[in-house]
Amino acid sequence: MDVYLVRHTEVSVGRRVAYGQTDVELAEVYEEQRDKLLLHLPADPTAIFSSPLSRCKRLAIDLATALSVGSRIETAPGQTNVIDAHQPVVQYDDRLKEYHFGDWEMKPWADIDRAELDPWMADFVNVRTPNGENFSDLFGRVSSFWQEQIMPLADQPTSQSVCIVSHGGVIRALLCLFLDLSLQNAYRINLDYGAVTKLTLTGSSYTIQYINR
Repeated sequence: MDVYLVRHTEVSVGRRVAYGQTDVELAEVYEEQRDKLLLHLPADPTAIFSSPLSRCKRLAIDLATALSVGSRIETAPGQTNVIDAHQPVVQYDDRLKEYHFGDWEMKPWADIDRAELDPWMADFVNVRTPNGENFSDLFGRVSSFWQEQIMPLADQPTSQSVCIVSHGGVIRALLCLFLDLSLQNAYRINLDYGAVTKLTLTGSSYTIQYINR
């Protein structure tokens, strides 16, 4: 089974703000980046999973419409299906949300107290943001999603491809899972906005086809 990890398109707030799990507006290049993504995705994926944050939700719905995804996904605990007479089904899961920055949400990085920021920067894997999470927390929820939602699909003979529309932190966590990378090195992996990473899942074996295309 092929799995396409899709990072949402560029956002309007830029990289200087800790926007994490806050819903933010998309940049004006949305349609251009969306159409570029379609060139790298299968014509009829078995399913599309998505973060429920608006920057992923809009993209997932547009991709589902363009890729002719039918309403064949069953509801399961921890997820919500969107069903509409004029809209294909997308399966949302809170575990696919971006890193939660807690009290830092929507603060410019330059304005965060260095006494709080520096310890987190030195060990973001274990140090939580104030009222937020650390990267181990994110990795745990993303791994849970993968085991509960994707691995069972790999055992179904009708499953040929799956798209996951999510965030840079989530995709990096998944790559750490697939490649058995240290979480501390997760952000050494460059991921562009509006880019696709593809892997093939055969049993319990992963083959990375490409990253960040």
